[in-house]
Amino acid sequence: MLLRNGLVLGGVAAAGGMAGGALAYWRREDLFDAWRSVRGAAAAPDGRRLQFQRDAARIRAAQAQQTRETVKRLKAKYETAVFGKVRVWDLVEKLGMCIDPSDDSLMLTSQYVHVQQILEAMERDRVEDRDLILITLLHDLGKVMLLTSEVPEHIAGYTAPIGEFPRGAGLDNVVFQFGHDEMLYSRLKGHVPDHIAWAVRYHSSTFGAMEPYMNERDRTYYERCLSKFQPYDQGSKSHTRLPRVDMAKYRALIEEMFPQPILL
Repeated sequence: MLLRNGLVLGGVAAAGGMAGGALAYWRREDLFDAWRSVRGAAAAPDGRRLQFQRDAARIRAAQAQQTRETVKRLKAKYETAVFGKVRVWDLVEKLGMCIDPSDDSLMLTSQYVHVQQILEAMERDRVEDRDLILITLLHDLGKVMLLTSEVPEHIAGYTAPIGEFPRGAGLDNVVFQFGHDEMLYSRLKGHVPDHIAWAVRYHSSTFGAMEPYMNERDRTYYERCLSKFQPYDQGSKSHTRLPRVDMAKYRALIEEMFPQPILL
């Protein structure tokens, strides 16, 4: 874990990987002492927090302006590899360098810590569903695109259908706004069971937005996965809580599922 200027990172962050140069490594006990000292400041509604919220709102508004042509262009753009062949666990750890600028529930908390917050909540509730744990580890890996030159409104945020479609058409026949979900789905399909890939693809959309267009497959997968996962995904977010989770056992699951690198 890393802490710099109240920014909760986590994972393996390369020196110079974020603006401001190299990041200093902290001993774990020092980390918790420092974290306690910044909690009050991080929670305060000061100018920095208000600025983050304004920027987040601007990003979400820009995302809402996506058109079908935008989605088509972005899908074509990302048909080719961005990072090349990478190990999936390396992507999980790379989330430690990713801050979602559209998410004012997490503020400056990294996506790696967000994953740990979900896992901590599931551990608390004794959730042992392998599928839910795998979805947790995978769902936001597309946000590593925040480390590229792509604008955040094409990566972060919730997704919704663009335009109208026949009721019950099936979500795969509906044009959704492009984001990290679609990017990662295009890389995971064929590597994981279909219901896992489906859950990753639609995890940032609300049931209300999806429901009119769901077919029997969608409803089955929703009840099996997203109806259980989304409350943890959204309900565990905090910009002041640093979870205590042993990630070694979760790495073992990822290495089992992805023994070889995937093309990203």
